[in-house]
Amino acid sequence: MASLRKPRGRLFRKYVLLFVTLVSGALLTSGLVEIYFSYQENKTALVRVQREKALAAASRIEQFIKEIERQISWTIQPQWGARSAALEQRRFDYLRLLRQSPAVTEISQLDSSGKEQLRVSRLAMDVVGSQADFSQDPKFLEAKSGKPYFSPVYFRKESEPYMTIAMSRSGEDPGVTVAEVNLKFIWEVVSQIKVGKAGHAYVVDSHGRLIAHPDISLVLQKADLSSLPYIQAVLAGPPSLAQERDEATIARTFQGKQVLTASAPIAPL
Repeated sequence: MASLRKPRGRLFRKYVLLFVTLVSGALLTSGLVEIYFSYQENKTALVRVQREKALAAASRIEQFIKEIERQISWTIQPQWGARSAALEQRRFDYLRLLRQSPAVTEISQLDSSGKEQLRVSRLAMDVVGSQADFSQDPKFLEAKSGKPYFSPVYFRKESEPYMTIAMSRSGEDPGVTVAEVNLKFIWEVVSQIKVGKAGHAYVVDSHGRLIAHPDISLVLQKADLSSLPYIQAVLAGPPSLAQERDEATIARTFQGKQVLTASAPIAPL
């Protein structure tokens, strides 16, 4: 009898072990599937939060540019009377604009032939009647067509990022008003954006160069992010695609860290 019980006992233990293994495997598989889908949902939710913050930042930067446009617009109204008096009034308007808009560092008036008649700057002496010829410059040619002109980002004195905004004037001497805008002020927008403990926002131009980052020293070093695959994807895709993107994108930063990314274009730039 003892010899019969031993095989039955071993068989019972095998069945118990098989049952436990199957149940454990099913539970483990179910748990892994649940963890995977939970991970994907959390990742997508986090990217949506990032995307909302990116859209909000893009909107604030757009408003920053539009406000400068609005301030420039009241300096391009037609003025009548003697040329010297009109020029002095224009200079007064430009000085007032510089006081009200710290981002604008210089503003100038080009006449209908593209020659500079007045330049007022917070960085240098004012210049009257220089006659410098900008008739073939895009800021004159494109603005004269009636649409505001936004130049590519450039670095003044090889450090701070700038952009030129030009708008056409009307009146007896229709020409173009040109403003040089310091984009360092966009830093205030991106430095306030936080996602989780380590998330942050930054802005690149159409060539992938960094123009605003919480660490402003990276901007002053003119960091070039154009080689990063996700930056290339954003710059290559149409704005509508970037705006509607909800999927989670995993990428590595230029510092080698693995991150989730989301982006938004800045209209009308």
